[in-house]
Amino acid sequence: MSRLSLVMFFVLSPIWLHSRDQVCATIELLPYLERIESLVEKQLIENPESFNEAKLIERKNESFGIQRVEACLDLFTFFIYRSTDKAKKYNDEAQRLALDLDFKPEYLKSSLNQAYIYFIQGLFGRALSKIAQIESQIESQNIHELIAESGTLKSYVFAEQGKYELALKTALDVLEMGEKSQNKYAEMRAYSAISHVYLRLNEYDKALDNCLKGLDLILTLEKVQYIFPKIDELARMAHKLEGIEKASEIYEFYLRMEKKIQEPGSYVRSIVYMNMANIYIEEKEFTMADYFLSKSLDLIDSNNYRFRRPRAHVLMAKLYLEVQDTIQSITSYEKAFYSAKVINAFDVIKEVSKELSQLYLFNGDSLDAAAFSDLHLSISDSLFSVESEQRIKILEAERKIDNISRQKELLELRTESQAQKYRFLTLILILTLISTGIAAYSYMKVKKKNKLLFNRTKELTLEKLNQKKIVPDANSTARKPVTTKKGPKSQQAYIDEDVKEIILTKLQRFEEDNFFLDTKCSLRSLSEKLQTNQKYLSLVINHEKKTNFNNYINELRINFLLNRLVEDKDFRNSKLSYIARSSGFNNLNTFYSAFKKRLGILPSYFIKELNDEEMG
Repeated sequence: MSRLSLVMFFVLSPIWLHSRDQVCATIELLPYLERIESLVEKQLIENPESFNEAKLIERKNESFGIQRVEACLDLFTFFIYRSTDKAKKYNDEAQRLALDLDFKPEYLKSSLNQAYIYFIQGLFGRALSKIAQIESQIESQNIHELIAESGTLKSYVFAEQGKYELALKTALDVLEMGEKSQNKYAEMRAYSAISHVYLRLNEYDKALDNCLKGLDLILTLEKVQYIFPKIDELARMAHKLEGIEKASEIYEFYLRMEKKIQEPGSYVRSIVYMNMANIYIEEKEFTMADYFLSKSLDLIDSNNYRFRRPRAHVLMAKLYLEVQDTIQSITSYEKAFYSAKVINAFDVIKEVSKELSQLYLFNGDSLDAAAFSDLHLSISDSLFSVESEQRIKILEAERKIDNISRQKELLELRTESQAQKYRFLTLILILTLISTGIAAYSYMKVKKKNKLLFNRTKELTLEKLNQKKIVPDANSTARKPVTTKKGPKSQQAYIDEDVKEIILTKLQRFEEDNFFLDTKCSLRSLSEKLQTNQKYLSLVINHEKKTNFNNYINELRINFLLNRLVEDKDFRNSKLSYIARSSGFNNLNTFYSAFKKRLGILPSYFIKELNDEEMG
């Protein structure tokens, strides 16, 4: 029995003895566990070498051609969760052989394996780049299994980066492909990816539903290599949905399976340790939580599982908070922050920056609290679709935090009299200050420009509001008629003058009635409301309003919005999504784009300046 087995057995046995006779009313997992055990026993009889390292290596050494390539790929599967170095070694050999012998599917499979190694190492950019290199080749070969592997891996990467909508869409595309082609392997991988996304979103009912669908296919296809991760996922979801007793039952089953076949390796064990630690934290069993979390971190660090590191440190920080050790909690959250920063795990950065802001504020460190608060708000308020703007905001906030960290380290080194390192860091600090100065100068220029745009916009808005108060009847101000020179009609007028005047009069009434606030307002709907055709309406707007229909409507909406933002404090402090809908925009991206195009500044900035002026 392995050390993991012994520890988990003695830890979980008391709970298991108490709960093993209880039957779960809402999550009926026993049939699945029985099928898993039957499959393992069947594989041990029919294909024992798949669980034996020596026999797999012997098969590789005695085979040639395609059989040797397949043996190397099997060794990759055997080692991927045990030793990434050995997995890479055999996968590289498979790739070289497949390339030399022109075995296209096996070469593509080994390329995807390399992308998966990058994923495990937390090198998400490399993983996606590798997939992009071979994606067109995979699709041209029309190998459904490889297409499914490619899409599933991309979904995993997106989920780890916090891009959950993209992760889910990618997984659903794989599922649709599998269903259309009736490829059960593709469906199996898709359900795994979908379950992973919902697990990240803490939607445990949906995660469990998709996990069981995937597990059913795993058992049908007899893919034993996916068994251990699935058992762990079941335990995590059972704990959230039914409590520790159900999770303990599943982990006890995990131990039984581990005795029958070789343990799954450090990668899966590191995940299991983390999940067990999380359970013990929630159950206030802090000693056991610390034990398993320390074991997990040891495995993560020794194997450089970079994308596991941020979440492990988050768990450690939560554990320290539970025992009221805020200093150690801050240290762990900082480790989580910097390890998440390395792999661009934006959801972890968002969560950790909020916690650090609150902890620093609690400890009286207002400088750090403000820096992390700015970072949290920049990620929360930024639209991921405006990627360049978001990255700039995040980098600016991170730079603040980096500078503060360097200053702290400099002070520590002074107290320790480390002169050499002090001089080195002083040089870095000087360079940083120069860079910061340049950045600050650029920032002040932008800030000054934005302030001028804000003041001009506010002044014009107030001026229009005052005009409305002086002249309450909007119809009393006659519109200056549009005149045209006399001459041949075809040369002088784009439309009949009477028709034009009728449309302009109706448009004025339309503007006064605020019909443009309807999110469904379109050229077609407006032409029907004004009882004219779309062509005439478009021509009048283009010539008389000097713009196209969409810009015209957006201009009216923004003008209306400015008045309301200035006058209505409660309205401007509403959510931006509500403000956008109330102004006729059914899409935040369109709202942001229209506002910035019209005024040169973002609505969030305009609202902030209005509030600051009012408070000042």
